[in-house]
Amino acid sequence: MTETESSAADAAASYQGDAAPETLKEIARYFLYIGIVGFGGPLVHIAMMEDDLVGDDGWIDQSVFMEGLAICNTLPGPASTQLGIFMGWARGGSAGALVAGGAFMLPTFVLVVVFSWVYFAYQTVPSVEAFFYGINPVVIGLIVGAAWSMGQSALAEGRTDYEFEIRGETLEIDYLLIGILIATLIGTVFVNPNPVIGFVIAGLIVVALYRTRWVRENLREITVCGTVITLLAGVYIIRSRIFAAIGPIETGLQSSPLWGVLLSLWSNVWIQLFAFMIYTGSFIYGGGLVLIPFIEKFVVNEFAWMTAREFVDGVAIGQLSPGPVVMTTAFVGYKVILDATGGVVGIGVLGALVATIGAFGPSFIFIMGLFPYFARVRENEVIQTALQGVNAAVVGAILGASVTLARESFIIDGVLDPLSVVLASLTFYLFTRDIDAIYLIFAGGAIGMIAFYFMWVGKSPRGQVVRDAPRLVITEDSLFGPTPRLPVV
Repeated sequence: MTETESSAADAAASYQGDAAPETLKEIARYFLYIGIVGFGGPLVHIAMMEDDLVGDDGWIDQSVFMEGLAICNTLPGPASTQLGIFMGWARGGSAGALVAGGAFMLPTFVLVVVFSWVYFAYQTVPSVEAFFYGINPVVIGLIVGAAWSMGQSALAEGRTDYEFEIRGETLEIDYLLIGILIATLIGTVFVNPNPVIGFVIAGLIVVALYRTRWVRENLREITVCGTVITLLAGVYIIRSRIFAAIGPIETGLQSSPLWGVLLSLWSNVWIQLFAFMIYTGSFIYGGGLVLIPFIEKFVVNEFAWMTAREFVDGVAIGQLSPGPVVMTTAFVGYKVILDATGGVVGIGVLGALVATIGAFGPSFIFIMGLFPYFARVRENEVIQTALQGVNAAVVGAILGASVTLARESFIIDGVLDPLSVVLASLTFYLFTRDIDAIYLIFAGGAIGMIAFYFMWVGKSPRGQVVRDAPRLVITEDSLFGPTPRLPVV
């Protein structure tokens, strides 16, 4: 480590501020404000914090802000939320970090919970279903558009093997990184492995090929670590066979009180939800959209907690709020616990809170407990090289999961829906030209409702017959569902 890097690491250790009641109130006021008005995504949040909190009259100086931003971009989790936690930590210590993160997320959490209640209470009402029919492909277009931007940055991090221009922009391509991106995309579509495994393999491949001298110098240690990782990966792959083999032993251990407690805890849906969200929050490296391959694999496919359509609608709800897309986890938690408790809304809200704490908890730990460590290792050249491969794999995983979700959105009753394809394509085009996501989502919803009245007569937009309608008749019932009638006395 150079002298400059060492001094930066030493400075990082002294970033933490001191908490005081007035300071905490100041932090709470500002982050409630940014949590309410911060529509536009992470870049808007970061720009607002830089404009409002950096400088002679702000909380920190520019160099500290840039160091904090660089480290937050290196950490797993939503970068803008972690930057907010960092700003609170720099201003008011650990208490300030908790207040900043909580205040920043509170408005979005409330909005997502309210939208979740409306969605699951009224999703079968034709007008609501039509609205989300239009939103669904828009979300796919937004995801692919965001992945396009991420891919440009990821592929430019490596070597410049080839350059070309698209729409006046010069793109730099690293053949190895684009190979990793494509391989991850194909693997996610056809195999759908654990995303973390793909990220680790991508990082190791890039280090092995681009840091060969370092690999030769540390071959012994790498061999030991590689052996351990391979064994663990093998155990993970054949875990079902292992559990099946020890089944008889499990029966013999049923009499053990400890074993009974462990089985009871593991089978509890609250524990499963919280543990999965902690796991997800610890590995969503590259921004909030990395949530998508995790949720698509586990929540939709393995756990079957919700359908792919419901998940895409949940992403749309997260996009409609001013905070991080990761708050979609509150939508997931609400749905999981709502189903587990037979539709008790109050307990569903508690499930949303548990999911949110689990998903965002690692971000608080990274900033409050591990920030100085990450400040020291961020400049390590080997780690930087590994992250090049991870970034490319992240984009591939997002695109691969998007392909799977698009199949659910674009195919209705086994037939390709042309309107959905057009909406997704148009959204991608407009979003990559800096049209705000929230406008595109509402426009998609409006188009979906119009299509319901002129295209889906007698059916819901998603294929289920909702009423006999031999001709198009727009009535109050067709818009809002059957109108409750008072009994005649």
